[in-house]
Amino acid sequence: MPQRDIIVPHVKVKDRAIFALEELYKALFRWFELHNYDFQEQEYRDDDMGGGRKHLELKWYAERKIDDYFKFVMEVNFLIVGLEDVEVEIEGVKHKSNKGDIEIRTRSYLLKDWQAKFEQTAMMKFLRDVYDKYIIRGRIEGYESDIYEETYKFLDEIKAFLNLHRFEYRNENLK
Repeated sequence: MPQRDIIVPHVKVKDRAIFALEELYKALFRWFELHNYDFQEQEYRDDDMGGGRKHLELKWYAERKIDDYFKFVMEVNFLIVGLEDVEVEIEGVKHKSNKGDIEIRTRSYLLKDWQAKFEQTAMMKFLRDVYDKYIIRGRIEGYESDIYEETYKFLDEIKAFLNLHRFEYRNENLK
């Protein structure tokens, strides 16, 4: 089984906002594409809460192959409660949007020996440990730093999106 070095065990962005869910989804999907991650949506759960409101849960898994030994992995979980469609007015033009409580949790890790080449025997596992600890330790530390940075850039993308897509609204019912 491949070894996981968890770099960012749990970090989240949480907000109660008016935001365009479809646009957020597209922006984050594009972020993974631009950073060369293979992306999978592992779970999509959409429950009706009544009154036009929804409870939405999404689980994403994204990995990027570095070489035959290393992969970067990011797991992203979305929880959106009370999601409802709203209209906002921007400079006199009405736009469709969404309103709700959103929480996005991210976990990142470095996957080593992802092909499990060193798993056949106890001796091979021992050699992998020696290889990791003494031969390529500097390279591992560099990759750990890289995935840490990428995780926080991803979170910055989410925060920027939510802040950029805040709407000034005049309808008091939307607050």
